[in-house]
Amino acid sequence: MDDAATRLGGTGLRDSLYTAVGFAVLGVQQAQVRRRQFQRELARLAVDVDGKVEPVLDDLVARLPEDLRPLADQARAVAVSARRALLGDARDRPGRPVQDDSRGGAP
Repeated sequence: MDDAATRLGGTGLRDSLYTAVGFAVLGVQQAQVRRRQFQRELARLAVDVDGKVEPVLDDLVARLPEDLRPLADQARAVAVSARRALLGDARDRPGRPVQDDSRGGAP
């Protein structure tokens, strides 16, 4: 009888552990889903901001002296490159989500 009680207690402990691990896995999966949703929203915001900032920058660059325009163009190119590195190339793919790295790819 003692062995049966010990085994039952051990099984209950094991089941509790499996349940805790299961909840942890569900929590991690939910965090991944929220992260992807946040990335998509951030990419949409970046596209919106770009759409509003680009015309202003075009006007500003047009007002610069001729010798400063190449410097402004370089700065813009670096900014676009940094945004693409951080958010993916959402501007060229407005309806598509940011890269999904859940399968082991780079973020």
